Amino acid sequence: MLRLVSNIIFVSAFVWCSVAAYAGDANKVSIGNFGLPGLIDLPSAKTLPDGEIVITQQLHESLARSGMSFQVLPNLGVAFRYSGHGKNGGEANGRVNHDRSFDAHLTLWDEGKYLPGTAIGLRDFIGTGWYSSEYLVATKSIGTLELTGGLGFGRLAGRNNFKNPLAAIDSSFETRDANAVGRGGTLGTINWFQGRASSFGGLTYRLGERTMLIAEYTPDLMTQEKRYLSVKSPWNVAASYQVNNTLSLSAQYLHGSTASLTANFSLNPMRPPHDAGRETAPVPFRARERDAPGVEQTDEATIRKVFEVDGFEVLIINQGTDYIRVDLENNKYRSIAQALGRATSTLQRFTADNIKRAIIVFHKDGLQLSSYIVDLERVTPEQFGVQSDAPYITAEDVEKLGSTSLTEKRLSWGLGPYITHRLFNPDLPLSVELGAELSAKYQVTPKLKLEGAFRKSVLTNFTENKRLGGSSAGVPVVQSDWGYYDIEGQDGHINHLSLDYVDNLAPAVFGRAHAGILEPFWTGVGGEALFMPLGSPIAFGVDFHHVRKRDYDMLFDLRDYETTTGHVSAYLDAGGMFDLEVNAGRYLAQDWGATTRISRQFSNGWEVGGYATLTDIPFNQFGEGSFDKGIYVMIPMDWLTGEPEQSKRYFEIRPITRDGGARLGSARKLYRQVKSSRDTQMKREAGRMWK
Repeated sequence: MLRLVSNIIFVSAFVWCSVAAYAGDANKVSIGNFGLPGLIDLPSAKTLPDGEIVITQQLHESLARSGMSFQVLPNLGVAFRYSGHGKNGGEANGRVNHDRSFDAHLTLWDEGKYLPGTAIGLRDFIGTGWYSSEYLVATKSIGTLELTGGLGFGRLAGRNNFKNPLAAIDSSFETRDANAVGRGGTLGTINWFQGRASSFGGLTYRLGERTMLIAEYTPDLMTQEKRYLSVKSPWNVAASYQVNNTLSLSAQYLHGSTASLTANFSLNPMRPPHDAGRETAPVPFRARERDAPGVEQTDEATIRKVFEVDGFEVLIINQGTDYIRVDLENNKYRSIAQALGRATSTLQRFTADNIKRAIIVFHKDGLQLSSYIVDLERVTPEQFGVQSDAPYITAEDVEKLGSTSLTEKRLSWGLGPYITHRLFNPDLPLSVELGAELSAKYQVTPKLKLEGAFRKSVLTNFTENKRLGGSSAGVPVVQSDWGYYDIEGQDGHINHLSLDYVDNLAPAVFGRAHAGILEPFWTGVGGEALFMPLGSPIAFGVDFHHVRKRDYDMLFDLRDYETTTGHVSAYLDAGGMFDLEVNAGRYLAQDWGATTRISRQFSNGWEVGGYATLTDIPFNQFGEGSFDKGIYVMIPMDWLTGEPEQSKRYFEIRPITRDGGARLGSARKLYRQVKSSRDTQMKREAGRMWK
């Protein structure tokens, strides 16, 4: 979990330091120990801001709980937790067991003048059922006092329980079946809101903008924890302090016996630390009206200089009687809309009056990704916020003008640190490796490159891992033996070394092929093709690889196992709330199935999503977790720094690493590369056009 924690610390520290002063908010939502709106251990009916991401860490003598929650929709929040329970046990840090669980919190309606806010929720509805419970809760504010009350079911129906009121609607609510969770990771028994019920409640009192006092009465008898936790009282109390817009701290006294500390780190894609950013303004437009001073000759030298300053590599400049075409490689701006705006501003200002249109073509790593035709006369008012009735920029797949020549810098290399991690090993929940990476790239032709990286571990606790894996019953071992790679690769290993070729196969059709050491576990040959029609939110792809497993030292020796893997893929860029990706085909363990990925992408480059893979390997044969799944967050660094750049930080939480559903990480790279410059992305990011 090191990479997750280290990146969280990096992001949180950066944002914390970037906040000049705390802006008090009387409506700041209190976050409970489960990472969603709540009192202490109990929920409230409050709602987090849309898009809010919260990292929660709670610690006391018999509990270490880490979690991440996300406000998926304005009224729906979800959370993932990893908890270590107990003391004097046989697992890491003396824990008795480690548990993963998922929650959901749905706001039915917000608080009104007289009506309390109301929400329902599910706890541990995917997992082992350790916290399995449901609730209906209401919250009402009266000045600085906030009152919460609700009904709990399952684990929240312990103390002073009574007949389920929902039984008046249907008698099936009266009894609750035992929760059969199997190997975990599934919905288990659907017994939601069934069985006996208990009431719970609490209050929050605000002492000021930063400080809250909280008390709650919980019906949870803590039955599963009683063997190592003293439960003397149903009352929990806490004092919470909002350090700034990013960090809140809570000191708690739980169950009449236990002191606890909780920290919440909050980020939101729609709340950047530097507001609109710190980049310099684009080149201002010049007047092109009839009475404006005339410009008879295009200043190509200045255009090239400005493009260079703006981080563009000029591949081609070609002028016609009334148009200019520029082929560029954008090496600076993550946002295609911002890159297009910068190029448009430069061409509008420094081209002659007879140049009415600009054709701006974007390339990357040998591919012609997208092209836009700009009306240089109608675009002029747009930079000043005057909207035109007709479109002044249109997307069009223009023909290639032949191969671009190689730049003088054919060889590039770098030496720097790397960090990698492993998560959710009960004996070593967080393992990390820091080391040095030497990387190099040689551009053989504009479309063909040789690149690789060599890594040497410097600081690590990977070698402390005693669960080396590789024990999937009846399933080829393709990735669960990662522990052997971690240990044998300590003296230095080749992370990747491959020859890569890309090309535009036809209008809207892109191709890629590569061969060599593709990634740490695999060597082989393969490729992919992507069809992404202009103006369409739908794209289709196919990939195919024949690979062989590398030896554990990750040098040049190979193991006996080899296989063929491939998928057909469909992509939907909805342009709004959610994107959808489905990959169906054959996986590395020779199983057949499909991976479904759902993500929410924000207009500033943030992406939050999750995926699940179901194959023909039965849940009981797959092992713990039942099937492969994960959640991830992708943070653009320009959001964080306020400066234009293209890099992103990717955080993934994958609860279980088994062999079923295993796939190549080096496959299916084209879609994200091409999508970043296409018109659907440009429309999503249109607000950055003139930044």
